[in-house]
Amino acid sequence: MKTPLSSSRWMLTCLIAGALATSALAPMARADDVKDGKAALAANRLDDAMQSFERAASQGLAAGRAGAGRVYLRRRQLDKALDAFQIAQKMDAGLAEAHWGQGEVLKRLDKCAEAVPFLEKAVDLDRKFPEAQLSLGECLIAIKQLDRASEAYSVGLKWGPRWTPRFLVGLGGVETARDSLRAAAIYFTRAREQAPSDPDVRRALGDFYFGRGTWALAALEYQAAVEIDSSDAELHYGLGQALFYDKRYNEALDEYRIAVRQSPEFAAGQLALGNILYLSGAADPRRYAEARVPLEAYVKLAPDDPRGLSALGRTLYYLRERDAAIEMMTKASQLGEKSKDMYTVLGRAFADKREWQKAIEAFERGEPGPKEALIVAQILSFTGQPLRADSVYQAIIARDSTSGDARFALNELGKMKFAAKDWSGALGLFQRRIALDPRNGEAYYYSGLSYKQMDQLGEAINALRQAAALDSARADRHFWLGVLLDQQKDVPGATVAFARAVALDSTSKLMGKAYAQLGYYALLDKNWEGAAGQLERAAALDPQDKQSLVWLGQAYQNSGNRSKALETYRRVLAIDPAQPDALRGVKAVSGGAPSPSKGGGQ
Repeated sequence: MKTPLSSSRWMLTCLIAGALATSALAPMARADDVKDGKAALAANRLDDAMQSFERAASQGLAAGRAGAGRVYLRRRQLDKALDAFQIAQKMDAGLAEAHWGQGEVLKRLDKCAEAVPFLEKAVDLDRKFPEAQLSLGECLIAIKQLDRASEAYSVGLKWGPRWTPRFLVGLGGVETARDSLRAAAIYFTRAREQAPSDPDVRRALGDFYFGRGTWALAALEYQAAVEIDSSDAELHYGLGQALFYDKRYNEALDEYRIAVRQSPEFAAGQLALGNILYLSGAADPRRYAEARVPLEAYVKLAPDDPRGLSALGRTLYYLRERDAAIEMMTKASQLGEKSKDMYTVLGRAFADKREWQKAIEAFERGEPGPKEALIVAQILSFTGQPLRADSVYQAIIARDSTSGDARFALNELGKMKFAAKDWSGALGLFQRRIALDPRNGEAYYYSGLSYKQMDQLGEAINALRQAAALDSARADRHFWLGVLLDQQKDVPGATVAFARAVALDSTSKLMGKAYAQLGYYALLDKNWEGAAGQLERAAALDPQDKQSLVWLGQAYQNSGNRSKALETYRRVLAIDPAQPDALRGVKAVSGGAPSPSKGGGQ
């Protein structure tokens, strides 16, 4: 029979055993979470991996927090990864993975000098930590400590068939940095022979060929790596880059699309996709709208990278969002962007806004093509720098005198000489333009005006007839033809020309002169009402034209409308108190003298 004492001892023993069992299960549960997280990470199930690592971390396990850092690394969220690894180090200063993680983040940020101490600490804490050893070697290459890098990689050659090929790749990288390309190729080839199915080895060989500029060979190695691991966005990006430089643009575009679809936060992929779409916009403008999406994504991921701002700004310009484009490109310039294409596009944007000085400054930093050179020459002409403009136009013509740009330059250069009253010089250029393109109405137009200034009216009329025929919808062509026909006393021909001019343009001040001439011809025909109608339009377009008002007063006077005539003559005298026709008109209307039968002299 059990005594009360013996029964109590038995219960106490059970309680102690249960407590010990429970305390033993807790670390096992936490360890299982870490194990599950690593398995999920290896399978690229990042959400599952994060959940497992967070459970372990919440129970105080530093490896769980470091595991979360690995997930952030995989997602390229480097700030969050660094925070996680730093917390893991605080939880367990002896955890090699925490030191490796901080070094890995710094390495990816191109801060290898800062990364090396963390990586050295990691390999000191764990003498067989392949990832840390590989990263250490990579950073030692970056800071030009090649002998130490070789030593770091050589250590890993002893770690068996799984890791040896990776360290052979590292040694190949050392030899590449030494420009010992033959030795490097030997290491890379050995690595590929030992691990033909390791995507990292094939990637490394692709990187080697890429660095040498042998794009086709690089593409073959990247393609092999992608076939082994098609889930790696960086592999698709690397393949896309090799294809891009090998001028296989459609294939490159496909790879970039895959990269950003697999990893939307992969900034380099977004930039590459946006860039290739932007470049193809020259052939297919619809591509600019497509380019905008990845470029905006890149700018969000890397807001201070001038490359993204530059590419987005140029894209926006071709999408006709000029102000937003200028803002983006200006910020890129402030951040140090060197792209000549950007400054060329920025120059065009400023030219569109008539900000001439800013346009010139941008073009000077760019690489203007023939189209931009024409813009530069026009700006120089607008801003009173004819000699510089002349030089640019002459250079365009000298480059290829038969090109469309050269033909345009001939016209612009001719107009500059015309404005400078060099009539014969202008005429010579316009005749060259006509020889290249006999259907250019502008060249005939200015040729006609040049002949007019040189008092060669027959040649002037012939040239202006041709200009009016070629540019039949341009009112000024018909107007000046009418002026010259009027000088030749060809009233019927002038009437047709002026009528055509006002039919095309009834609102400009120049057309006021055409209406005035038509009114004058009506006065000559004693069509007082018709004359008044034409001259009223002339006076409305140019209220200060004394001659139109005098003729209008005469039309009113001849039609018997004395009050209107008197009012109109007084308008003339308000402009010019000594105008003789108006003075005679006032006297005649006021004194009751008979109306004149036709207008005063022209």
